[in-house]
Amino acid sequence: LMLDPNDRLVSASINKQLLQPPSFSSFSSLLIVFVTLFTTFTTADAAFENFFRETKMRAWTCHGRNQRDLVSKLRQAGIVKTPAVQRVLEQVDRANYVPANSYMDAPQAIGAGQTISAPHMHAHVLEEIYPALEGKQNVKLLDVGCGSGYLTAALGRWVHSDQQCSDDNNQDDNHNNILGVTSGKVFGIDVHQQLVDLTRRNMQQQDGDLLRDGIVKIALRDGWKGWPEEAPFDAIHVGAAADSVPYQLVQQLKVDGVMIIPIGLQSEAQTLYKIHRIHKTNDDEGKFHPEDFEMTTLLGVRYVPLVHTDTN
Repeated sequence: LMLDPNDRLVSASINKQLLQPPSFSSFSSLLIVFVTLFTTFTTADAAFENFFRETKMRAWTCHGRNQRDLVSKLRQAGIVKTPAVQRVLEQVDRANYVPANSYMDAPQAIGAGQTISAPHMHAHVLEEIYPALEGKQNVKLLDVGCGSGYLTAALGRWVHSDQQCSDDNNQDDNHNNILGVTSGKVFGIDVHQQLVDLTRRNMQQQDGDLLRDGIVKIALRDGWKGWPEEAPFDAIHVGAAADSVPYQLVQQLKVDGVMIIPIGLQSEAQTLYKIHRIHKTNDDEGKFHPEDFEMTTLLGVRYVPLVHTDTN
């Protein structure tokens, strides 16, 4: 799928052969094929539906006694798949970012009418971002709607050097982070000053080195506008639902960069999408070119709205 400037999803290609009528010699042959196809697709659809029903049920029941137990439950449920995602989730303790029910697999209120996503959603997001970052150099990541700071800190841990690994192997710190990137920076933004301050306070508990070392920067900014002075980014995560594609923000992606974003009105169903930048059209006017992007549907979600403001 590609992005359409009128906020529609349009097909990237159409297989015209699918529009051709079948060539059968008799009605009986057509009937046999129809019954066979109906049975096959009905069975497949039921299996598909059961799979997602079971996955959803597991996702909302991955409660843990502590951070490691929580991550273990997410891994057993098949939500955490890669060692890089497992390791970073184990390193960043959710209790530092959620005052109550820290290890419950459900959203929690954090103030200013906002919530922190359920742990399984953070795991989904990291798994979707990971392939776009693995082994790259000088990565830059943007977390829109940093909230209480959990995912911002996790992204920071991904690109920060592992001091213990460096000491054990006597190697350059820049080559010993979870992602295997040579260096990286993370930028967290929120439209609420209360949450910008909360993110900083929470990170100071056990992840303050990310701020002191300049790995993570936090600022009060409008999520729709992003952080153009620091663009382009290898990955952008948006932690609130946009009512349409945020074109100014999506253009801050590098070529081959990805954005994970929920889109949909508060009164309607919302969907989590992955937007992949495949090209950058040379344009002095900075117009949006839908052919530069591909859009993939991930799953149905429910998020608080991405607020419009003139903060910047």
